[in-house]
Amino acid sequence: MVSVIIPVYNAEKYLAQAIDSVLSQTYTDWELILVDDGSTDSSGNICDEACSKDSRITVYHISNGGLSCARNLGLDNAAGDFIFFLDADDILPSIAIETFLLFSKECDIVSSPLKHFKDSKIPPDKCVASSLRNYTLSSIEALENILYQKNIDNSACGKLFSSNIWKGMCFRVGTGYEDLDIISSLFLKANRVAILEIPLYYYRQHPESYVHTFSLRRADVLDVTQRLTDYIAERCPQLLPAARSRQLSANFNILGLIAANRKFIIGEDRGKADKIADSCWNKIKELRGESLRNPSVRLKNKIGIILSYIGGRPFFQTVSKHFYK
Repeated sequence: MVSVIIPVYNAEKYLAQAIDSVLSQTYTDWELILVDDGSTDSSGNICDEACSKDSRITVYHISNGGLSCARNLGLDNAAGDFIFFLDADDILPSIAIETFLLFSKECDIVSSPLKHFKDSKIPPDKCVASSLRNYTLSSIEALENILYQKNIDNSACGKLFSSNIWKGMCFRVGTGYEDLDIISSLFLKANRVAILEIPLYYYRQHPESYVHTFSLRRADVLDVTQRLTDYIAERCPQLLPAARSRQLSANFNILGLIAANRKFIIGEDRGKADKIADSCWNKIKELRGESLRNPSVRLKNKIGIILSYIGGRPFFQTVSKHFYK
């Protein structure tokens, strides 16, 4: 059985579509765990209505504790041999779970790319399992791809996990970028990882989503990537250059976002933002030389490094703010 976990917070506009996409799966041995994380709109009622119509659906209503709390509750109550995370504003093609399972033999994780879409352009449900190209990697090879931001993203969504690798694991509560925070530990617990080359997870892009809005909480990624680098240094030192490349990406990103959104940062947050930006620049100077010499580092980072050398911080911030909005 596959346990599908959907954390729900004020998702009334999209939630029914997410639930319907699970109900429409060609593979039917699943349970759907809906965790209503203190929603103040009609999301809780939508959850209850779905539960009343299908015995495979369970609903938990909790006070708002954030995405990590909701997912952790789902994990605590999951009975399946496999775990799958679906966000409340995303959807699955009907053959998704069946196909993930098809490639799960001898692999603890099966990963598919995320297909981005907008409300008005929901992708057609035309996937055919036999047409999917795939390959397998060792856990270290797969994690290296994630850290270098090549082929495999760091999202917990779009991946089928063996429930065994979640034993003793949970999402960190109170931080943003919780997927990146835990993904290294999960992948290093896996035996092998199957990589599908065709998207089986449809990721909705809309203005209210976390990655499309700016607040200083986005800077949580700096702490996350520092912890990730420390963890890799201790547990898998051969991947340390990859982890430091990912840390460099995070500092480029936040410095650019602060530059792009500075006019909207007011009051005490202005001073906080300046300190964060200073920290980012110092970390960039620390990491850029090593990453410039590393042939595996992605082109976007190489361009950022060159820009940082050419004109220093003012020039980099002026240029980067056009890319990070």
